[in-house]
Amino acid sequence: MSSILRAAWVPDDDPERDWEIAADLAVEWVRRECAEQRAGGVLVLNAFGAEQQIPSFRRFAAEHTVTTPRASRNRVGRGTGPVLAYVPDERTLDFAAGLARGSSLAVVEGVHSFPFKGWARQLGAVDLTRPDEQPEELDSKLSEAINRLDFYKNNGFGDQFGKQQAQRILADLRSAGMLERDAILGALAARGASARGVRNLGRLIDALDRR
Repeated sequence: MSSILRAAWVPDDDPERDWEIAADLAVEWVRRECAEQRAGGVLVLNAFGAEQQIPSFRRFAAEHTVTTPRASRNRVGRGTGPVLAYVPDERTLDFAAGLARGSSLAVVEGVHSFPFKGWARQLGAVDLTRPDEQPEELDSKLSEAINRLDFYKNNGFGDQFGKQQAQRILADLRSAGMLERDAILGALAARGASARGVRNLGRLIDALDRR
């Protein structure tokens, strides 16, 4: 299971929501987590530069650490404190989750970022646009299939055995009308699947959909 203690997200579900508003919601939540844990925060980006485009990010960057998966891992330690990942892809999410071990992680979803619905449902992440609503849970049958996929994820679904087992589980989900790509990939990412594993599983799902 995940080593993230608390999670939150800003879904990309409102085309009228300004990016600065989404960033502000995440920054406010991470600041509260930092204060509660008495720890410094980390802003994780796909590439440097975005922290200068949004005022709340500029202020956060002045007080905390900013990094990317391409930066040296010596820049920040693992498990240093709460982490905010801005529109991350699979690789950036994997990196951010590693930094947030034993702490908190907030993500801002974007049009071209990794889909976070399954991630949020797996972790019980607070939707910062609807903080008073209870997080949506995964369907029990889908959750059982995700448990089985999680068991075979160690080699990133790249070896023949892991790939075959994943294909069998995914085929069963498809037959049941439950092959929810975003939910499955997000849940596996939340359970610690590597970026490579998430991408490989996505390819297996896409291959099934083309049949």
